[in-house]
Amino acid sequence: MLLPSELAPVPDATTVAVAVVFGALGVLTGRVCGRLVPLFGPGRPTPARPAPAAPRSAGTSDGPRPERPGTLPPEDEGPPPPRCPRCRTDLPFPSFLPALAGPGAWWSGACPICSGTVTSHPAVPAATGLLFALAAGAAVHQQWALADLPPVLWLVAFGVPLSVVDLRVMRLPDPVVGAAYPVAALLLAAAVLWPAGAGVQPSEAELQRGAEALVSMVLITVLYWLLWRVQPSGLGFGDVKLAGITGLYTGWSAGAVGALAAAFWAFAAFSAVGMALLALRRLTRRQPFPLGPFMLGSTFLTVLAGAPLLP
Repeated sequence: MLLPSELAPVPDATTVAVAVVFGALGVLTGRVCGRLVPLFGPGRPTPARPAPAAPRSAGTSDGPRPERPGTLPPEDEGPPPPRCPRCRTDLPFPSFLPALAGPGAWWSGACPICSGTVTSHPAVPAATGLLFALAAGAAVHQQWALADLPPVLWLVAFGVPLSVVDLRVMRLPDPVVGAAYPVAALLLAAAVLWPAGAGVQPSEAELQRGAEALVSMVLITVLYWLLWRVQPSGLGFGDVKLAGITGLYTGWSAGAVGALAAAFWAFAAFSAVGMALLALRRLTRRQPFPLGPFMLGSTFLTVLAGAPLLP
């Protein structure tokens, strides 16, 4: 990838045409991926359980005696599995594919249980189309290798619905995050091993990119895990699970320094937006605020830049 300083100021007609085509493809992709958003809800506490009756002391009669009503604190059962928003039925996903099961359900959005249509969240197709267009335009304009674009498109395809879910219910669903890892690993491995197509030996620079991607994945995961251990109330474990794939992408595009810089900008943007919302009284100090969209946003910008986001 070329550095931003090497970009021409005005994109040519080919770049615009490719961006338009991939933008339309992104809208269609977002239409499918946007159906994931209504399937995930926040964690719900279980109903309060009756308190156990106090043991009877010796010498009391064997007859019935009234018990004081009491309840124990509710227990948090964790986030529910993917559920149809209409019939509330659990919808298990196929392996490595967070999509509705059943013939054509992934495209039509029909629940396999109640046949009700799961509508796509409107923000997902719009954002996916825009980011697909930016990625494809950058690939043509910066003369990326042929295998560099598919992993970036995959980052957008799963990152946009993840961000919307996190903004809605403060959750990064395991079925989506878990499915993102193997596909991203395969696409990035192809970009490293076959940058110019099948049958072409990878260069030393490409192999170094692959090694830095793996090192950055471990580095960023450990960093987020340590932050979570120090302050569990300020960082969700879903962010720790997502950290590995953000480190993988940023290390592949900008090295370990770029991965650390992307993590810094994620926290900086998160803090700035949070302080602004506090100042506007749209957020309280005890109200949670999602970090996932900022992690994915800084990752996407780092990949587009192809270099650490440093002055």
